[in-house]
Amino acid sequence: MSELNCPYCSIDDYDLIAKNEFGAVLPEPKSLSKGHSVIVPLRHVSSFFEITDKERKSLMSLLEQARNELNIIHQPAGFHIGFNDGKAFGSAAEHLHIHIIPYYENQDLALDQRWGKAAQL
Repeated sequence: MSELNCPYCSIDDYDLIAKNEFGAVLPEPKSLSKGHSVIVPLRHVSSFFEITDKERKSLMSLLEQARNELNIIHQPAGFHIGFNDGKAFGSAAEHLHIHIIPYYENQDLALDQRWGKAAQL
């Protein structure tokens, strides 16, 4: 996927939850729970291991900011935080994105194919 076709390279500032010099927080269009968001670098890059130290610190700062805002707005019991690096599990986007998925008590959090397949015990 090229930068021209990348959904995270053509973001509209109207959709932003937060932004800093190197990254942005966006609502996840295929949300798994209320408040599910993604943190993305502004530069088109596919791997966490290809970002600069400044980008990494920026993304972690945005992740913390997103968590704080979600705690204030939705009061979840906790969070599932994760990302798939590169073309893992058939990810549609080749742009690095970190998911922050709020978990609410008495509500199942059903992770979908973006997180791979659960091992059969």
